[in-house]
Amino acid sequence: MRALVVLTLAAGATGCYSARSAAGDINAAWRGHARIELEGVIGPATQQGQQPDGTTALRWVAHGVNVKELPGGHLDLKISPTSFSIDAEAHPGVVEKYEYTRALAVVAPGGQILQFDGAFAAGFPDGMNARTGFIFGLTGAVGLFKDATTPIPSTGLYMGGMIGPQLALIGNYHFVNAKDKEAGFAMAHAWGFGVQYWPAERLAVMLTAAAVIDLEPGLEDAAFGPGGTGGLSYALVRSGSFVLDARAEFIVSTSTACGMFGVGVNVN
Repeated sequence: MRALVVLTLAAGATGCYSARSAAGDINAAWRGHARIELEGVIGPATQQGQQPDGTTALRWVAHGVNVKELPGGHLDLKISPTSFSIDAEAHPGVVEKYEYTRALAVVAPGGQILQFDGAFAAGFPDGMNARTGFIFGLTGAVGLFKDATTPIPSTGLYMGGMIGPQLALIGNYHFVNAKDKEAGFAMAHAWGFGVQYWPAERLAVMLTAAAVIDLEPGLEDAAFGPGGTGGLSYALVRSGSFVLDARAEFIVSTSTACGMFGVGVNVN
């Protein structure tokens, strides 16, 4: 488990598709969208000017503060048997205010964005099948085995980092439980590393290679072997980077086959 966490975090850190690496894609994604949509995300343009070709140049400005010198001073107190003296001085800090450009755009007479440069201010347009940065998910489900078909509460989680707008490297863990009416409980643990892909904004497909430990009904005959995990999820609710989805996930190995069905809470 420790090796899986280290490998996942290393992969996410070295190959992460973050706002910085996605800046070109974000800027390109806004072309063709309406000015009103962009201003709904980053606010009205601070400055605008008509161009000779009929287009409008927009500029979004923000202000910052740079502390060049902190407040300071000194206090010197001298005391003798017959006298004392105090030398004190204080001076204020030096603060510099500055202005910087958050975003720039060129807009057609009809209001469509022709050019945009402001990835850090805007992010991807709403409804676009893209995500950036770190991702994480937790699943609450019921499990089933090929030889234990009574559902029992099970769980799973994944974490990783985006390496493209629709593709992530992930590590995952599954803890699957089920029960045979006669033989008793069955259990499996699976640690996987692989990819998760979003062919559509609300649809995700997961596939990993995995190490699997399983116990047959009655919690007997523990076996360890190579295998894999797969999954399919659909976002029932999506708000920003928060997702509530329906999930179906499966585990196969050289000694078992099982699955879990439930809902997931995700950040992606």
